[in-house]
Amino acid sequence: MKMKKVLAGLLTLAMLPVSAGIMEPQSVQAAQDGITVPTEKVLTKSTMGNPFLGFGEDGELAYGGDPSILVDGDTVYAYVGHDTAPGEYYQIPEYYCYSSKDLVNWKYENMIMNMKSVNWRVDNNTAWAAQVMKFKGKYYLLFCTTANWPGQNREHCIGVAECDTPDGDFVPVQEPLILSSQTGLTGQMGASSAWSDIDPTGWVETDENGEEHLYITWGNVNTYSCEADVDADGHLYVIDQDKDGQVTLGEDIKYQTVTGYPSGWNYTEAPWIYRRQDEDGNYYGKYYMFFAAGWREQMAYATADSIMTDTWEWGGELMPPTATSNTNHEAVFDFNGKTYFVYHNGQLTRGSGYRRSACITEIEFNEDGSLDPILETSTGLSGFTSTITDTQGVAVAHEKFVNPTADSEYPLKRGMLMTNDGEEEDALWELEEGKSNPDNDAYVSIQSYNKPGLYISADENGVILTPDADGAAATREKITFRSLEGFAGYGTTFESVYMPGYYLVSEDGDLKLSRNPDAESCTFLVDSDSAPSDVSVLKTKRLYTVGSKLNVDDMRVTVTYENGDKERVTNYTTNADEIDMSTTGRKKLTVTYEANGETVSKDVTIRVVEESQTW
Repeated sequence: MKMKKVLAGLLTLAMLPVSAGIMEPQSVQAAQDGITVPTEKVLTKSTMGNPFLGFGEDGELAYGGDPSILVDGDTVYAYVGHDTAPGEYYQIPEYYCYSSKDLVNWKYENMIMNMKSVNWRVDNNTAWAAQVMKFKGKYYLLFCTTANWPGQNREHCIGVAECDTPDGDFVPVQEPLILSSQTGLTGQMGASSAWSDIDPTGWVETDENGEEHLYITWGNVNTYSCEADVDADGHLYVIDQDKDGQVTLGEDIKYQTVTGYPSGWNYTEAPWIYRRQDEDGNYYGKYYMFFAAGWREQMAYATADSIMTDTWEWGGELMPPTATSNTNHEAVFDFNGKTYFVYHNGQLTRGSGYRRSACITEIEFNEDGSLDPILETSTGLSGFTSTITDTQGVAVAHEKFVNPTADSEYPLKRGMLMTNDGEEEDALWELEEGKSNPDNDAYVSIQSYNKPGLYISADENGVILTPDADGAAATREKITFRSLEGFAGYGTTFESVYMPGYYLVSEDGDLKLSRNPDAESCTFLVDSDSAPSDVSVLKTKRLYTVGSKLNVDDMRVTVTYENGDKERVTNYTTNADEIDMSTTGRKKLTVTYEANGETVSKDVTIRVVEESQTW
């Protein structure tokens, strides 16, 4: 099962120097107001969501990028290239396989192939993007790597490995399936670089006679497609369409372009073929090619009437560069009547475009078959968000920005605000176990919902939004806070772990750190998107005389959520205006609270008596 708590603990152990220690903030006096720091408070954290992978056998940290998906019966299999580079370069020695039956709980299955088993490889660390296909009863891993093969100039070629199960040990065929020389070596024909022939993706479709057809698409800068089949021994081969005895660029391998680009856009790599299904599972409509465009890589799509086309028609932009990775690679699939989009980023500790992790979101097509932009999120399919507001109801938010395309601007650092005038997504947060010590339940790290991998970070220079890019102990302390019972007598106060005795405060539209905070300014209300399950009401005055005004300002209303979290709230409603205070008797005051599509209420009995009457 994928659990962020487990990963956070492993990351901490993996990255923490032996001599480093975690400083526990001490209870201190807020000197100006004479307020003693309250007891620690445990907030409910989101332990699921994105990334949905990021672990290996026995649950240890394992980065993995270039995700691909195979749906086989009631099981979804996910495959990634295992990123092991300590620095900013690619080091991918093998492919990992995972499985799930609900897209929430994932199980590590196997290391399905190590590059050492490929006899035509140049090195052991170039297991670039791959995809597993089920075709005519057998499973095929389409992969790419640099080739030590005659006439290929050590450039990338497409290979294939075989297995009888989707999660078993794949055995590579000991010669490339598609040669770089077949599409043109560097500087020749359509080729433009030594990695023109990378990122293979496959599509299997059954014709009206019940025969399966396998199409393969691939390419960096240029796009190529071919049709493949299996011989009598079950080995894949590329079909010689023009029957001239050789497989060449032209009729056998289609050189393809995308038309209709907006200015400044271009195809980069990472194609993925998809076609929509009706409720009976029948394919219909155009083919979609999803791909990475530009640099830093953005997600986009194009459409065509046939995979073996000369041109694809631009469809639109889907996702800007992620907040933490220079590359991206998608997979699109249907499962249980819904469509999902998988991609990678560098969301985990020390993550980057060279230490990646797979994420997922649900997508929907418009009636005309088009797609709207897809939001990168920290919560994915199974996490939950929270809002954080000050005592005046003003939200904690990050400044509005679009992830830039310039590498020089990363790792990102952006400002924090207190505002209700920004975009809703900029004020949503995922509360996670504290990065500096996941075992301390009072510790919390606050991750941006729409800029995954970026956290609220506080130090002597102020409060910003930034990633855990280096995994250093000091960095993890800066993005960790100790949650305390609110100084104002309700809500939550956040103490910096990096600077004990300093607290987050809302001040003049900014989120700041303060050593001696005003009780109200350092108190925040945390509201998760978990549904409310119960509400309790404490009311000081319950006895009124005829004709007096029913006062509701003396109530303390506490909501319990389905996830176990409790919160004092003020944005409740009552039926006070409907109660007749002109007659004696017992009256029912109903307190109602609504959040996240659910409503809970509690009745409080009040008594109205004649002025001369006493208890």
